[in-house]
Amino acid sequence: MKTIIIYSSTYGYAKECVNKLSKQLKGEMLLVNVSTDKIPSIDEFDNVVIGGSIYMGQISKKIKEYCTLNVDLLNSKRIGLFLCCGLSEDFEKYINNAFPEELFKKAISVESFGGELRIKKMKFTHKILTGFMKKIAEKEGKVIAKQMPENIEKLATIINK
Repeated sequence: MKTIIIYSSTYGYAKECVNKLSKQLKGEMLLVNVSTDKIPSIDEFDNVVIGGSIYMGQISKKIKEYCTLNVDLLNSKRIGLFLCCGLSEDFEKYINNAFPEELFKKAISVESFGGELRIKKMKFTHKILTGFMKKIAEKEGKVIAKQMPENIEKLATIINK
């Protein structure tokens, strides 16, 4: 079984999640970071896992464009989708915005890997915006940036079947 994981990562949390996922998957694997790597043809892969971090409410444009342009080809594969997001309560909204509806409906697994705020790595403006987001979320009683490693394991278990 061959699996390709196509992902984006803004400050490294999604990349760490992909590395953890790859260690739990069986068979041959290729990891493709859309920010630094060219996405190869997926013809030879049985499974395609796609995801990344949500930043300012959006997934990477490259991920979104790739999925939109290749939805028919992707629908011929076993698909797993994931997001890393700081506000897990908003996962449904983010997932519906990140991927074409037909891809989302066809996926064998759709998971939230949670999030982690890496403020020390952020640019100044991102630090300020994150500070505002945290204050608003705290007022609303929302949990910010909870890691969900159990969902990485869940996705791996489903892909390995």
